[in-house]
Amino acid sequence: MRILPVDPRHIPALSQLAIETFKETFGHLYPPEDLSAFLIKSYAPVQLEIDLADPAQFWRIVYDGDDAVAYLQCGPVGLPHPDADPKHAGELKRLYVHSSQQGKGLGKWLLTIAIDWMTETYPGNPQWIGVWSQNHKAQALYNACGFERVGEYQFAVGQTLDDEFILQRP
Repeated sequence: MRILPVDPRHIPALSQLAIETFKETFGHLYPPEDLSAFLIKSYAPVQLEIDLADPAQFWRIVYDGDDAVAYLQCGPVGLPHPDADPKHAGELKRLYVHSSQQGKGLGKWLLTIAIDWMTETYPGNPQWIGVWSQNHKAQALYNACGFERVGEYQFAVGQTLDDEFILQRP
């Protein structure tokens, strides 16, 4: 396995991986039109190019041979919580592992990389994660690393609103 900073040459693989892992994890929850609109808005190559051009964002992609199998994105916190200060705190925005690679510790490895980046980039400040209220596996991983639930919000996927938890690690 190789973990690399994402650069423009990775955009096609990242787009494909992001769409596939989101559909694997959450695709069954949404009407097709909501899912399609969200995937285009969030993971189309042109959108990823815009996201990657932001120097405040931290991206990593994991390859197993020639196959992209996992990725993460961190950046300034953007969660709707009164204590979430984007000038002083970071957020793990996305962490996805392809289903073929789950159960091998890759999610924990990427979470450690994200925590290290947030600690170095925003020293002495809290770290944040938004997580779907029914994603108990991810919540258990985050809780084991010291994240605690401090709020809730709704996340739009097309016209569908998901109940999400806001987690914070002091």
